[in-house]
Amino acid sequence: MSLHAEKAFELGVSYLESQELEMALIAFGEAIRLEPKMAQAFNGRAVVWGLKGEFEKALADASEALRLDPWEPEYYRTRSYVYEQLGNKECSAEDLEKAEQLAAQWAARAESS
Repeated sequence: MSLHAEKAFELGVSYLESQELEMALIAFGEAIRLEPKMAQAFNGRAVVWGLKGEFEKALADASEALRLDPWEPEYYRTRSYVYEQLGNKECSAEDLEKAEQLAAQWAARAESS
């Protein structure tokens, strides 16, 4: 992962935390431009789109984050939220269940280490 992409991602997180959503979109977009396989940047941008009520865009970015990294529980939680906002309760529940399963697997691995 490039240092510039990581810095852009960190900037996006900072903007998101301070609710500067337009700036967060720009920063996450720059991280993706620099590192097109940066799943966490797609997830960050999905969160921003969700906060802005742009749920179709949020769904596309959350799904891309999962395509790139299907083992991260947080990405399933993000997409679960988006599905819920879109009225798709079944897909929302499936993603939430998958997030819980993965989180439990990570916790079990951490305990056995």
